[in-house]
Amino acid sequence: MNNEELSFDDLADSHGEEPAAAGPGAAHGRRRGPQRPRRRGGFLRGVLPVLLVLLVVGGLIVGGVQGYRWVTSNVNVEQEAADYPGPGSGEAVVEVAEGDTGTDIAGTLVEMGVIKSTGPFVTVFSNTPEAARIEPGIYRLKQEMTSSDALQALLDPSNLAGQRVIIPEGKRLTQIWEQLAAETDIPVEEFTAAAEDYTRYGIPENTAKSLEGYLWPGRYDINEDATAEDVIQMMWDRMENELTARDIPQEQWHESLTIASLAEMEVRNPEDYGKVVRTIENRLEGAGEAKGSPMKLQFDSTVHYVTGKSASVGTTDAERATDSPYNTYKYEGLPPGPIAAPGSNALDAVDAPPEGAWLYFVSVNTDTGETKFADTWAEHEKNVKEWQDWSEAKG
Repeated sequence: MNNEELSFDDLADSHGEEPAAAGPGAAHGRRRGPQRPRRRGGFLRGVLPVLLVLLVVGGLIVGGVQGYRWVTSNVNVEQEAADYPGPGSGEAVVEVAEGDTGTDIAGTLVEMGVIKSTGPFVTVFSNTPEAARIEPGIYRLKQEMTSSDALQALLDPSNLAGQRVIIPEGKRLTQIWEQLAAETDIPVEEFTAAAEDYTRYGIPENTAKSLEGYLWPGRYDINEDATAEDVIQMMWDRMENELTARDIPQEQWHESLTIASLAEMEVRNPEDYGKVVRTIENRLEGAGEAKGSPMKLQFDSTVHYVTGKSASVGTTDAERATDSPYNTYKYEGLPPGPIAAPGSNALDAVDAPPEGAWLYFVSVNTDTGETKFADTWAEHEKNVKEWQDWSEAKG
């Protein structure tokens, strides 16, 4: 070995070489071929990814712990029960409106403090077939009831509050006031006074200057502390909804209600309402054998309204001579306004009357309400004779 020093690279290259096989004349060891150099820093390269993962996981754990501490100290994460434990206390007056669904009722109950949330009530409502029997009305319930108890309370008619009043179709205002006074604690005089300024309820001013015919007949649950004004407003609101639902323009409300009230009072069978409406239009227009000349309506119902009589088939000569703009025997055209409260069938008839050339009609059987319509006077006379024969046979 000479004295020449080996470099650092030489040492590194010779590290780990196998010695050459001994043989004759062999002076030095020989490399078998190029060797793959070792990668520097191998230990760090293997450990570094593991360290990074541990650091990330550790950060997440620390952050999660700190986040949990913040949430638990600043936010109430305790889940509250969705229903009151019951049985409830105090009192809540709740109104179930016509057409309310289970979801609608649940919303009202939550608003009035009867139940805690809508979910449990809607669930029990959906799973209770009898729930469909809940009637519209005003109910007296407790506050903080269970949803199940609240539903059962609504199914019990004894929980209805106030007075239930059913106003039939065809009633005049005077008759409506009398019925309301008899079935509530509100005197007739208070209804009469409350009706004087009818426009205060949102009723458009009309030629009759009255709310006659503007109050919807039907069932009403009147609260114990309701006033005459409250009842009138409630009944007019229902009528306004009916007019709006049929897309009758506001400028036609008065005429529509007037014609509907005549149909309501002239016939009894719903299938005849439309024919009466068409007859009214034909007479006012002078259709058919009228040859373009408008005809007086000559409705006994309008004379009965003037005289205050209850509805009957005929009128006397003296009654037909009464001087009143409502007397359609004496004056042409429609009366100044409605003569009674029309119902759904009559209003439907005004909205869409059938086609026909009728100019006359008469009830030929007052027991069944059978009515016959005619296009000509000659045909009408035959129908009148049929009624006279039936009347004589009845004595």
